[in-house]
Amino acid sequence: MLSASTANASPAEDYMLYCMGCHGAEARGVPGKIPPLAGSLALFMRTPEGRNYVVRVPGAANSALSDAQLSAVLNWIAERYGASDGGPAPAAFTPAEVTRTRHLPLVSVQATRRELVRALAAAGGTAPPTDY
Repeated sequence: MLSASTANASPAEDYMLYCMGCHGAEARGVPGKIPPLAGSLALFMRTPEGRNYVVRVPGAANSALSDAQLSAVLNWIAERYGASDGGPAPAAFTPAEVTRTRHLPLVSVQATRRELVRALAAAGGTAPPTDY
């Protein structure tokens, strides 16, 4: 259970507490092991399939954050670290959106990511790297 002080943390503090250990202080990930959020998260957030994927990746889906906290931290990351193409900010996640999809297991994280990256590239937009 989250303490009262943790439950009232800002999205930046939640990132520090629950995401930074793997994704790093600047959300750059670890090449070959942990995908970057910087420059990539906002790209995934531009399509319904990408949004679905982001909420269902194990680190997000299984985090101790509430649905409201998870939506807030994802929105904070997307705003702070933007899209790599400098394009418009994506629509913000809502707690209801996170609630609807978070607990649906994602069978193959890497295969789903590869499919999404191909679809984003085929649509003519900037796509995150297939591999990280």
